[in-house]
Amino acid sequence: ATLQIIAKEYGNFVNVDTTRPNGIARAQKLGLVPSRIVGAIFSPYAHEISSLFDHKHKGRFFAMMRDPISRIVSMYYYQQVQGLLPSKDTTIVQFVAMNEENWMTRMLTNKMTGKIGAADLDVAKEILRRKFLIGLWDDKTESMRRIEQYFGWKFPSPVAQNCKNDKLYFEWNNKNPHPSTENEDELILQIQKMNRFDVELFAYARQLFREQEDLFWTGSGGGGMDGGGLR
Repeated sequence: ATLQIIAKEYGNFVNVDTTRPNGIARAQKLGLVPSRIVGAIFSPYAHEISSLFDHKHKGRFFAMMRDPISRIVSMYYYQQVQGLLPSKDTTIVQFVAMNEENWMTRMLTNKMTGKIGAADLDVAKEILRRKFLIGLWDDKTESMRRIEQYFGWKFPSPVAQNCKNDKLYFEWNNKNPHPSTENEDELILQIQKMNRFDVELFAYARQLFREQEDLFWTGSGGGGMDGGGLR
């Protein structure tokens, strides 16, 4: 097997699936990063994806951070529509109770099982500060402006630009309208209690988003963030 570029009207892609651990292993075996044929790699597996990089081939993480309450509620309704819930009668309260807690903190610290504590939250914050260009799901326009500027991305055609706009604002994958939870105080408190580290981590991500604004208005480039993948 070899790496192949698949050309589409809205952009080019490579024949590896980095959204799955076995796909990441395949990408490493085929030398995806040393090949220098990709400009961006997308994956929910931060630690696994860092195995593709080394001291000669460094990368920069960027992430679109989402409020954990909004993310969990949206996940419930998505799984409900897709028929992925344990039962069609599963309520959102039951879903929250069985849902893996503090997913963002666990993912960043690579502690997907067992107890986590304040020290793990501190590690997750430091990883975000040192390694990530932060984007916010509820400020997609400014987030994408920063990402495009930081990496020097240019859209190859009007079709690609329109595709970006459609996916971000109108028809993004898995968009799933659902009822508001603004008045569901008990549910919100339950999610906050179970995901207290993620709630604090997201608040810190918002702070970083504000601080990183200086990178784009002072001409300082990527100053203040280390190079390379997770160590």
